[in-house]
Amino acid sequence: MGNLNGAWIRHTLSERDRSTFESQYDFALSGARLTYEIEPLAEVVREWWLHAGGDRDTADADRYRSHQDATITRRPQLPQQDPTRWVDRTGPAVFAALSPGDRVRFELDFAGAADFAAQSYDHRRLVEVVSEWWTPACRNANPEHQQIDLAMIRRIEAGDESVFTDGGELS
Repeated sequence: MGNLNGAWIRHTLSERDRSTFESQYDFALSGARLTYEIEPLAEVVREWWLHAGGDRDTADADRYRSHQDATITRRPQLPQQDPTRWVDRTGPAVFAALSPGDRVRFELDFAGAADFAAQSYDHRRLVEVVSEWWTPACRNANPEHQQIDLAMIRRIEAGDESVFTDGGELS
């Protein structure tokens, strides 16, 4: 997760700039609450990070990581890779890939992180929530993997020790 901290930015800015930053931040956070898309909010923080004297390399690295997370499904797949259905690590993609029960819990986590972000001007908890829910989203997008895992568990519970020596391949 990035080191960009909106609270530091807010503290560093002049009163006039602080008011503009807060306005842009609040507007982008309102959009994130509706769509789960946090990239516009992160971009506001990156731009003001630079304005406040923050390191350009830090902002660029954060932007690059965010772009990589948002384009997982559009990366070329090698023929030998397993046919996993990937989920972009963005709020909307994660939400869409979750089961209905998990969506409710994601919404609650996201709302709590958004409330914290509104009070602290620190959006990083929103990034954490999306990252934490990404694994369950990928798991839900690939139910056959869960079936393979359950079959392996059944073999182990039945005393089949060959799973430890033959690479665990199901036969």
